[in-house]
Amino acid sequence: MTLKCVRKQVCMVPHKTAAPVATPLDLRELSILFAEDDEQVRRHISRILAPICGELYLAENGRVALELFRRHLPDLVLTDIVMPAMSGLELARHIKQERPTVPVITISACNDAEHLLQAINLKIDGYLLKPLNVEQLFFVLQKEAAILRSQRLAGQQTRLLAGINMAIQYLLSADANQDAVDFALQEMAKAAQADKVCLFRYGDSPFAQREVQLVSGFASGELVSRVLDGIDPDAPELPYVERWFRMLRQGKSVSGPRASFPPEERSILDGLRIRSLLMTPIFEEGSLWGFASLYDMHRERAWSDAETSMVMTATRGLGSFMGRLKLEEERATARRAMELANLQWRETFDTIPDLVTVIDTAHQIVHINKAAREQLGLVGDTLDGVGPCYLQFHGASHPPENCPHAALLKDRHPHEAEVYIPHLGSYFHITVNPTFDGYGDLVGAVHVARDVTKRREMEDRLRYLSTHDELTQLFNRAFFEAELERLSQGRDAPISVVIADLDGLKAVNDQYGHDHGDGLIRAAAELLREVFRGGDTIVRLGGDEFAVLLKGVDEEMMATIMERARELLAHGSCSSAQGLPVRFSLGCATTHVPSRLHEAIRLADLEMYEDKKRRKRG
Repeated sequence: MTLKCVRKQVCMVPHKTAAPVATPLDLRELSILFAEDDEQVRRHISRILAPICGELYLAENGRVALELFRRHLPDLVLTDIVMPAMSGLELARHIKQERPTVPVITISACNDAEHLLQAINLKIDGYLLKPLNVEQLFFVLQKEAAILRSQRLAGQQTRLLAGINMAIQYLLSADANQDAVDFALQEMAKAAQADKVCLFRYGDSPFAQREVQLVSGFASGELVSRVLDGIDPDAPELPYVERWFRMLRQGKSVSGPRASFPPEERSILDGLRIRSLLMTPIFEEGSLWGFASLYDMHRERAWSDAETSMVMTATRGLGSFMGRLKLEEERATARRAMELANLQWRETFDTIPDLVTVIDTAHQIVHINKAAREQLGLVGDTLDGVGPCYLQFHGASHPPENCPHAALLKDRHPHEAEVYIPHLGSYFHITVNPTFDGYGDLVGAVHVARDVTKRREMEDRLRYLSTHDELTQLFNRAFFEAELERLSQGRDAPISVVIADLDGLKAVNDQYGHDHGDGLIRAAAELLREVFRGGDTIVRLGGDEFAVLLKGVDEEMMATIMERARELLAHGSCSSAQGLPVRFSLGCATTHVPSRLHEAIRLADLEMYEDKKRRKRG
């Protein structure tokens, strides 16, 4: 046997054949594995194939190619014969053993009859010689692509026919219920390999306009919406489109990839992220009832006539089923609507955190929510033996004074009140609103009681802090100034004032820290409470400054008080919790004319500074 070998060459046929003569779009559905040990040839072929095929996997020898084949399962294998590690024929042998239907095309630089015979024995699908003729390469690839496409279409149509047949047979044998429709829709979607399937019907809006109403929807085989069950989370919605309605009413389908639709319809599909669409009409008793729609969300495809015809057959089966379903659907819808409304009312009523009760005209509790039952210690949902509202809430034998419910029974108007209920130990803000029957007669009221105890405590606390010093609990400067204004415009006389300055506070803060300083301020406040009367206004003006307003105290009485204060200070028995002694510089003044009270304060302040100077000199 004569062996004719041609050395491997990078060059192909003339440059003009580098672009395929046949339409390269035919290869877009193909994934190709290309094995070639010559890097230049591998790079050149990859530049030609990569832009026009679905996926391209490259391998530098047979062993790497076999690993890639098992990992990615490509549609077609293109391999050189003579390669290191594993030859192309050995690679082909493994592939044909594992997946006999995968086409394998070999490439060789040798016109070797033995290689050709081995390739025939392995049922190789194509045999090309180097240097490669690109036009011939594309011819072989497109031939294999056409075979694969025919096989896929045949398999898809077989699956579609089986799924549609199952859906129709189920509809013919099933009872009239929504489950049968849902099953048929699911089978249609599976058979057509669609991402979503929905069932829509045409109806009329309150404004006499035709609208599209969703009945059921499935995505990836899972229920996403079923209107009869009252479930509609993120349901796919289609607006009414006149062109679609006209075509469907004529018994035609509406189908195609996104690009085939007019611009205004493409915007609708884009909003729903739909890449291709198939809608087929459903007729009931000769009139267009609605349509079934199949969606592709990730690919654009043109639906074949066979696919459209088979889906149309299934939707005709749905149309004959709708007449039986309608009556049951209407009954189920009404029943579920009533059950849902009652459930929603009960759940809403019980989730309100306030105490809510419905009370009739005899003060009897008709309904009571969960929060009120728990507050009153009522067990269970029954109201047997509960008795009137004033017994349960107030522990009384009759309505309390200023009862808002009693006021409502008199004037039939809403009322509100804020009361303390000793029986519950809390403050409540209560609102009552009347309820009437269909004839306009008063039948009771809805009571809402909100616990405002914390709010009242907060308000009391804020009011206290607005007039008191938080550290000493004495009155603060704001209160002092307001009281001065009030007294200076009044007629109370005489009025005495004491200005007291705590000595050594800054030195304590600097030497021991502010904790010791705060302790000294608190001790000073206690000393002032001990010296002065309970009705006197003792004020911390801020920092180390204090003041006292004494109504009805003249000069003689003021002298006695000041003498007692100085004795206590001189004795040195007053000290803070940390043992620091309390020492004051004091000044006082008295006025018998209230309008001159500010002048008295100025005089007391001057006397205090004189006292501070004397004590420093002493």
